[in-house]
Amino acid sequence: MNAPHATRKRHLIAAGLALALGACATAPADRGHPAAGTSPEPAPASTGDPASPDSRVDAAPTQDSAVVAPVRPDAPPRNAIVPHGYPEPATPAGLPMARADPSTMVAHFINVGQGDAILLEFSCGAVLIDTGGERTSRASGSDLLRSYLEEFFGRRHDLSRTLDLVVLSHPHSDHTDGASVLVDAEPAFDVLNLLDDGEPGSHDSGRKGQLALQRYVAENEGGYVGLSEADVKTVSGVSNDVIDPVDCRPSGGVDPDIVALWGRVDLDVGWANDRNNDSVVVRVDFGKASFLFVGDMEHQGLSAMLESYEADQRIFDVDVLKVGHHGSMNATTPDFVRATSPKIAVIQAGDTAFINEPHNAYVYGHPNRAAIRMLLADDGGVSMARDPIQVRVGIKGKGLGADAPPPQFTRIRLDKAIYSNSWDGNIAVVANADGSLQVETEY
Repeated sequence: MNAPHATRKRHLIAAGLALALGACATAPADRGHPAAGTSPEPAPASTGDPASPDSRVDAAPTQDSAVVAPVRPDAPPRNAIVPHGYPEPATPAGLPMARADPSTMVAHFINVGQGDAILLEFSCGAVLIDTGGERTSRASGSDLLRSYLEEFFGRRHDLSRTLDLVVLSHPHSDHTDGASVLVDAEPAFDVLNLLDDGEPGSHDSGRKGQLALQRYVAENEGGYVGLSEADVKTVSGVSNDVIDPVDCRPSGGVDPDIVALWGRVDLDVGWANDRNNDSVVVRVDFGKASFLFVGDMEHQGLSAMLESYEADQRIFDVDVLKVGHHGSMNATTPDFVRATSPKIAVIQAGDTAFINEPHNAYVYGHPNRAAIRMLLADDGGVSMARDPIQVRVGIKGKGLGADAPPPQFTRIRLDKAIYSNSWDGNIAVVANADGSLQVETEY
């Protein structure tokens, strides 16, 4: 029997996928919430984004992080993470037609070039995970994000330009640059709650954007959590009214469960000093459908996280995986693919065509062939199908120095549901409360 088919291009679904909006009401930031159920590749010589400190940025106003609680207090405790290394994994050398009705959510993977920006649309609210994007002559991630949000809220007047929650996974500019879009918008965007990994370091390239959004939320008396992995006491993850502020049941919809599984790592060991491994990791359940967003977690951070959840790793088993670190070869491992066993995988990476500028998918060789091969593995790899497509993937990124060899790419044929902004443009994953999934691209 053929695998379920994920692809829905705009011209194929115009007659059937557009869904009527139900009556909507945005849940207040301080509502109660029931307990949830359990269930670049770096620039070649370094991991993470280049530091671009801004000493002129003032510290954020003092704001205490809200207390988080285990989703299930009776769940087994997580193992403490320990300061040892982990081995390198073995690796080979416009808007969609879909809209969220009361029984549907749409995950918009916005094409912002080389960076992350994901808008979760519910019948009564919206959540934004990361605000990053490319900064080159061919792509301004901030402008692309601004245009998408303006068009989105132009369609969803009922949401009153309100984001119930913004998650900044970690303070690198390809995840936080678009914070200015939220802070400086006119008319304003209301951001009711912010989840991030705490105070950014003085050399973090995304420091300015993260601090700006922290100030903006504090000045508007929003909710805030600066999450450390040490705050996550059990294998059920943590949640509270800041992390999970959306409840559409009063308007006849679904109450999505939003749970945080990981945050800043306060250990003095090499992998823990890499900001990518401080990424806030979030799981979202919508009825029987589930999503996992891992920021830029790399292989050692993924190994430490899985090890700490050794008592029960089922919380990582999801339908849709946002692949880490733009499809870098160092951010996907066989163990993590087996733990997640996704039906659909989405990679947020930019255009791989030649450009003589730094910090883009061409230079980094993203998405990387090694990561794609792991996602295609028979043991836990992506299980749904898509329309076959020839895609360009990296073999290795560009070396350092003016005389360094150029990056290397090849083409492969995909017929499994692996999507990337690199070759699909904007991507919308439509999840129904019954667990069924569709994907819309090229809009």
